[in-house]
This record gives sequence, C-alpha cells and structure tokens, in this order.
Amino acid sequence: MNITDKVALVTGGASGIGQGFVEALLAGGAKVSLLSLQACVIDNNVSIVDYNEEAGRSTEKDLAEKYGSSNVIFCPCNVTSQEQFEEAFRRTREVLGGPDIVVNNAGVGGETDDKWEAVIDINLKGTLRGTRLALRYMSEAGAGSGGVIINMASMAGVNPNPFSPVYGASKAGIIHATRSLAISPDVQKSGIRLNVLCPAFVDTPMFRNMASGDASQTSGSNQAAVKAFVDHIGVMSVEEVAAAFLDLVKDETKNGIILRCAKKTGIQYSTLAVQDV
Repeated sequence: MNITDKVALVTGGASGIGQGFVEALLAGGAKVSLLSLQACVIDNNVSIVDYNEEAGRSTEKDLAEKYGSSNVIFCPCNVTSQEQFEEAFRRTREVLGGPDIVVNNAGVGGETDDKWEAVIDINLKGTLRGTRLALRYMSEAGAGSGGVIINMASMAGVNPNPFSPVYGASKAGIIHATRSLAISPDVQKSGIRLNVLCPAFVDTPMFRNMASGDASQTSGSNQAAVKAFVDHIGVMSVEEVAAAFLDLVKDETKNGIILRCAKKTGIQYSTLAVQDV
C-alpha cells in the first residue's frame, strides 16, 4: 500500500508508540485521525486517541506546527464507549474520507485489584470494538475501499510474562482475534488485511512507570526480579517499532501476520501455524 493521501485512524496516538506511528504515517504522506482514549485528534490524514485530553491537544498543536494547521482537528472519544468510538469513525470519514488504515494501539497496564479490569476493557474490548468498527467502515460492501487494520499486542501475549498475567492475557486475546478474522472468508472478501504487532519492552511513558517501580503495573512485589527481567530482554526505541509498523501497513502480501520485535532478537515475522486437532 502506498500510504500517500491515505487516511489513517490511530488510537492511543497522543504519546508513546502511538505518537511514533502517527509521525511515521504523516512523514509518509498519510492523513491521520488521532484518537485519544478520551479524545480524538484528526490530522488531515491521521486520527489520534488517548486518555489525556490535554496531551491530545498538545499533540494536535505540535502536529499543526509541523504539518500544517489545516491538517489537524480534535474530537472526543473513549475506546470503551461504543457510541463515542463510532462517532470518531463517522467524523473521520466525514472530515477526511476513508479510513484506509486503522491502528488499534490504545492500551494500559495494571495488575492490581483496582486496575486489572480496566486493562481488559481498554486493551482487549477496546481493540475488538475498534476492529469491528473498522471492518464495517472499511469493507468494500459498506462503501469503504478496503485497507489494513493493525492491532497492537505484545510479546507478553506470545510468551508468558510472570509479572503481567492480566496484561498478557489481554494481548493474547488480541493476537487470537486478529488471526481468526484474517482467515475469515467474509473478511477476505472485504478487501481488508489484518496484522498484529507484538513488541517486547519499548521506551514509552507506560514502560517507564513500570520500570521505575510502580507496583500496580506488575504482579508480585519483587521489583528486583522485574528489573532483571527487563535487563535480560532489553528495551527498544519507539522509532524501531514504528519502522516495523510501517512495513506491516505497506506490504500488501502480509495478512494474518504476527510481527514480533525485541531489542536482542530484532524483527521476526510469524504466522503461528494452526495445529491439527
């Protein structure tokens, strides 16, 4: 896919990995609608979603200065709300057209009693909600023109992570749902590809909170063991992940692909072949 003038909708796009995706898309000539978990920023080619409205407006301002003020608009959205999420899709189409690219990136961590259910609601249910909306709006049968959906998972959803079982479960669900939809006969007739990106640790605000000793982000109290685990795996930059992301978007031969990336092992494509039962 040539992303020039394509319309992308990116959730969790006001900071961290999502912002890296937005910048990569804009630099490649795409239009982006940025959706915040509570607010949606629509850039002439990109839509951003993130929890923090202030962060969303700050990102909007920065993008306007860099890519032109006529390319950015801000609208409210919450990925846990079907009504608000659908409104973000509707407004993206109304203002920009498309979408041609949907990136379900919004996510949080949390393993304690007061946080774990939000992890499932935002990470898994939010991604499924965004995927279902994307299939409806992008389907050639639904007045769309096809395109690609990139769902953000994690290596914690592929390999067991002893410190983040709930987070890992949410990401494993994303991987399975994405793979299943990619081989659905109905989806395959829609002109839509689905892929899933699974990075290990990435230098983002969420990672830094966890690595700094925020006990709510990990299961168990042994922070020394958490640090040793992180040191063993290594930490990628946002730019490294964004480069891998662009390949999944652009390469039209990739469908139902899991792209694993980590500091030590680099980028690895996998289909996790279906086992006979």
